[in-house]
Formats: sequence, C-alpha cells, structure tokens
Amino acid sequence: MSDRYRSSALTAAVTGGDVLPSQSPYLPRGAEQIATDALTAAEAGASSVHLHARDDSGRPSASPTLFEEIVSAIRASSDVVINVTTGGSPGMSLDERLAGMRAARPDIATFNLGTMNYEGYPTPARWPRVEADWERELLEKSGQGVFINTLSMLRECAAACRDVGATPELEAYDLGHIAMARFLIDEGTLAPPVRIQCVLGVLGGAGNAIEDLFVLRDRALHVLGDDLADFGVAAVGYPTQFRHAAVALALGMDCRVGMEDNLRLRRDRQARSNAELVEVAVDLADRLARPIASATELRSRLTKWDAEETR
Repeated sequence: MSDRYRSSALTAAVTGGDVLPSQSPYLPRGAEQIATDALTAAEAGASSVHLHARDDSGRPSASPTLFEEIVSAIRASSDVVINVTTGGSPGMSLDERLAGMRAARPDIATFNLGTMNYEGYPTPARWPRVEADWERELLEKSGQGVFINTLSMLRECAAACRDVGATPELEAYDLGHIAMARFLIDEGTLAPPVRIQCVLGVLGGAGNAIEDLFVLRDRALHVLGDDLADFGVAAVGYPTQFRHAAVALALGMDCRVGMEDNLRLRRDRQARSNAELVEVAVDLADRLARPIASATELRSRLTKWDAEETR
C-alpha cells in the first residue's frame, strides 16, 4: 500500500444513525434532504457518500423503500460512489441493518468486524437537550450499549455483500478487529485485497489520539500485508475529525468527514451542511498537495468479488 503519488478517497458520512436530531437543526432527515445534502457534498469534492436513512422526523430507519428513494435520487444526478451502512443504528436487528444495502445495491457497504461496548452518550451530565420521546429513551439506555457482530453475523453480512456486488469497507474500531479481518480472509469469507476504515473515538473502541491511528495502521500493514488495498480513518468529534483527516491525507490514506461523526465546523459554529465539512478536507488536501480521488478512480479500486471467487 504505497502512498507515493496516491490519491485519497474522501467520504462524506451524511447523516448517520447515532446523532440525535435535537443536537443540530442542520442534520439531514427524510429522503429528499439526505439525497440533496449528499449531492452537495459530492459537488464539494467527496469521492463517495456514506448513507444511513432517517424518516422526516429524523428518527433512524431501516426502511428499504427509504434507502431506495435516497440512492435513486443521488444516482439520477451524480456518479458519486454510493456507500451504504450495514451498522444501522442502536437496537436494529441484523436483518434490518442489511435491508438498506440489499435494496440499494451500493458500490460499497460498511462491514463491522466485531462485537463491542458502544457508547455515544455515556455521561448524563453532558447529555444534549432533546425534544422527541425516542431520543430521551435512547439516552436513558446509556451504559447498556453493545454493538453485536458475532462471527456468524459477519459471515451473513459478507454473503449479503456478495449477493448485491458491494465491496465491504471493513470497520476496525480496535486491534482485535484487524485480527478478525485476517481470519475472515484466510477462511475465504472475505476476498482480498480489502478496504479497512479505522473508526476512532467511540467509547468501547480505540481512542481518538493520532497515536491510536498509527498503532492501528502499523498493525494492519503487518497483519494484512499485500491483502490490504486501502486504509482510511473516520474520527469522531471536533476537532478530531479534521486532525485525523489532515494526517490521513498527508500519508496518502483515505479519510471520512461528515455530520455522522462531527457536527462542528469550528468550536463555536455548527456545520450547516456536509458540503462545508467536505470543503475543509478538500482544502487540507490542496495545501498538502495530495489529490482527492474522483468517483471514477475510487470505483476502479474496489474489489470485485462473488461467491465463487471466495471458495
């Protein structure tokens, strides 16, 4: 995975499944808003858009119809690479988490590598003020968050990706997830070379220090070797998102920005769109003399695989 002359794929994570609508009036919700915001992010320079679905109230949804509406609207106006979640949001079953990917048939699907404690709002004193009952109920479950991804679930997710022709983007929250990627490649569940995205700053996984990124990157290079095609980072919060984007771009790695992970453009100002966050990353890339991959270039780097190739 040489970084010489390498372009970096830039993903915009548009709306996510964990952020509460009460935290920002600018968080896209409903098919039209999500698609429109994704398109403006693509126009601002994103190589791909990572998609969750929310209904018009902002509540996360597993509706296949909603995913189809979002993706169809984006594809009608842009060739941006479509990346759909299989992580969903807290409380969703695996079938619900896979429903959007199966309906939308994206270029990329995120692929979570292991079970972990997962806390987005662990400290009651710092809970945001919320408006909806469902938001309040979610906060009251703080301390009980477990993101379940058993080995059998990983195999099912891989099979679903094969069925629709989506390239898995392996989500590594900690060192054990890199070891799991190695195991899944060796048993034939995943076809190399693979894409890995390191997710930093979620309580229950690795921290969000730059040193944490270096540790995970070094181990991924060592453990996966030639079976690693692309390595990227998605860091949670402000200013961590931008700091990690700068480091990733400097190293020729892929990176992710967006309102799923960070709502702030500056300490005292919320982002009004995902395009604003993409513009920061594009400016960083320009200042570091690192090119951003076009959608066409990113699509050419995706591993094409099917059931026969992995057996």
